[in-house]
Amino acid sequence: MTEKVTLVRRDNLPMPMILLVSPEDLADWYAQQLLGTLERGERVLSISCFDTAKTMGVDMGRAARAVLKAVTDVLYDHPEAESLTIFCGDDASHRAYSFYWNMLYAESKPNHGG
Repeated sequence: MTEKVTLVRRDNLPMPMILLVSPEDLADWYAQQLLGTLERGERVLSISCFDTAKTMGVDMGRAARAVLKAVTDVLYDHPEAESLTIFCGDDASHRAYSFYWNMLYAESKPNHGG
């Protein structure tokens, strides 16, 4: 399942107009978006993530962990999904999501030098 996930840094992503108060609310919102996409018969999935500390006052690390757990749960529950691309609209979200993906889900860990 984890091989289905790709993280991409991309500029000029449209930011969703949502107001949520916790990482868990954000994670649930993303999971519902993916489930709706699957119900429409689409199998190539994507979400767009942003610096939640700036936009919502929510810690990026907590948000990344909660969102990654929610979206991987959707993938585990729906093996018909072919792929999930996580687009990160800024450096902070890309760093946080990449860090927690590599720490928690990646089959092989990147070399951090040393």
